[in-house]
Order: sequence, then C-alpha cells, then structure tokens
Amino acid sequence: MEKKLSYIFKKSVKNIYIVRHPEVENFKQSVFNGSIDVDLSKEGYKEANNLYNFFKNKNIKTVFSSPMKRCKIVSEQFRETAEIIYDDRIKERNFGIFETLSWETIEMRYKDESKRFLDDPFYYKVKGGESFYDVENRVVDFIDDRLRNLSKDVLIVAHGGVNRIFIANFLAMDRKSILSLSQDYACINHFQTDGDFMLAKLINGASNCDRCF
Repeated sequence: MEKKLSYIFKKSVKNIYIVRHPEVENFKQSVFNGSIDVDLSKEGYKEANNLYNFFKNKNIKTVFSSPMKRCKIVSEQFRETAEIIYDDRIKERNFGIFETLSWETIEMRYKDESKRFLDDPFYYKVKGGESFYDVENRVVDFIDDRLRNLSKDVLIVAHGGVNRIFIANFLAMDRKSILSLSQDYACINHFQTDGDFMLAKLINGASNCDRCF
C-alpha cells in the first residue's frame, strides 16, 4: 500500500497530527478530570516541551486545541509560528458527578450510576455530564467542519477519549473498537490524507519516535 501512494493520492497529501495532552498534576490519584481544568505535573511540563521540540521544525501552520489548560500549555508554544484555534468540540468528556473522584469512590458513592456506566459505556449519560455518544457527535462535527478539505498540515492537541474518536472515525472502526485504543500522555498520532483516503502512519507514538515520517 505504501508503494502505491502516488497512485492513491491524486491530490496533494496533507498531514494530520493528533497529540494527547501531557501528564496532569493529579495523575497518581487516578481520578476523572473530564471538564476539570487541571494543571500539568512537573513531568508533564517536560513532555510539553518535548512535543514542541518534536514539531517545531515541521510545517505546522495551524494548531487546533482543546481550551483546557492541560492542552493549552502545549498549543501556546506554537503561538509565534502558527495560528492557534481553540475549539470546545474537542474538549474532554464531561463526567458530571464522577469528576474529581476515583473509580473506587464512584462505585462506593454511586453504586447504581457506576453499574449503568459500565453496562452502557457509549450511551449512558452521567448526571450533570455527557455520554460518550454526545462527545462523538461533537468531535465528528469538528472533523466535518475543520478537516475535510485541508490546505495545509495541522496539529490537534486534545484528550484521550477525543483522540480515540478521531482514530476510529479516520479508520472506519466500529464503536466498540475504540475501547481497544491506547492513548498515553503526550502521545503522537500521525495520519496522511488527500481528502478522501486516510492513511495511518503512527498511533500512540512517543515524541522521541524517529519512525513517524
């Protein structure tokens, strides 16, 4: 397939890079952050700098970013060389009453809600929050609005759940397969497209990866 790119890509090829935000300050607590605007950890700031160093010499002129602080710390580094566009559609899922809590606490405090969450991971809407289906709809709307007719390479700085939706949509995966996709802190995903065909070059890669291109 790689050898046939010149045939498949009849139009100019554009790169779509998608990264997850770096490690957050409360990662050891294993809590649901969701719409909570947490800061990065000390290691997270190092990872943010690594991401910038990885992309600074790439041809990135547009950065789409979640407006959450953990993403803005990455995207703001490109403010002198690229247009930065913050978009609420690629914010992390709002977990409502689950936010700031560990899963152990959730099961203890919200026994019925936690069971329903596990039984129906895609459509169950946590009180005060969003269902996965809600998030999928807004991310797909972003894709249709921002990524269908690219004229230049773009970088997207978002969240684990949001990134899984991007990947599944690009590769036409079924919804259940999303749960099998890993998105580590500060990971890099790389796709190439001519507007019709989408080629996955890298998924869940590290910023020190030398095989991303």
